[in-house]
Amino acid sequence: MKNSLVIFCLFISLTGFAQQEFFSEAGLEKAVFSKNRLSVILEGNYKHAYQDSKWRRLGIDIGLQRKLNSNWMLFGGIVNYYRFDQELGNFYELRPKVGFQLITPMIKNLSLKQRILGEWRNFFLSKHQHYLRARYKIALTYNFSKHNDSSKSWSLLPSFEWYFLKDPISQERYSNSREFSLFISRNLKDIKIKLGYIREVFLLNSDSFGTEGNTISLRVNL
Repeated sequence: MKNSLVIFCLFISLTGFAQQEFFSEAGLEKAVFSKNRLSVILEGNYKHAYQDSKWRRLGIDIGLQRKLNSNWMLFGGIVNYYRFDQELGNFYELRPKVGFQLITPMIKNLSLKQRILGEWRNFFLSKHQHYLRARYKIALTYNFSKHNDSSKSWSLLPSFEWYFLKDPISQERYSNSREFSLFISRNLKDIKIKLGYIREVFLLNSDSFGTEGNTISLRVNL
């Protein structure tokens, strides 16, 4: 009986581990233009999977942000992705996006951020179909600085995001259902560095080896 229980627990552990995907990613972001509450943001990023898929993704994001006041902001842009996948094939994705963001101060050093985003995913060089997707993100920002000057402060950034899409298209890996992240941020004089962990839950019908993803992410804002 004891041996059976040990075998059962070991099977559950291995099954749960086998359903996990592991990634690392790095991103570099810079505001190339900023004037009168209008900013143009350029971002480059790379994501790498460590499973049998040998999946990789290289991206360039061109974004436009317009601050309406201290709380509201409109944004849009175009995301360019190129995916490398030995099994499903490589493809290029063009993703226009538009949305708005609300930042609400709660207590001292703590604020709440809400973001609603719509995006149109266009796939090329593959058999994918194009589709629209909506996203909703809620995040907290806690600043550890005891003074009003946050130029050299540490911040804690937890967030949760939902992806509104019933079913992924065929031959698409890692189509998200929801995502949790926890970052710690350090502001220096002319640079911001963020290091964190991202937990993703994939749609069940996506062509993924596992049902959940774990990513270590490093992001730098110039």
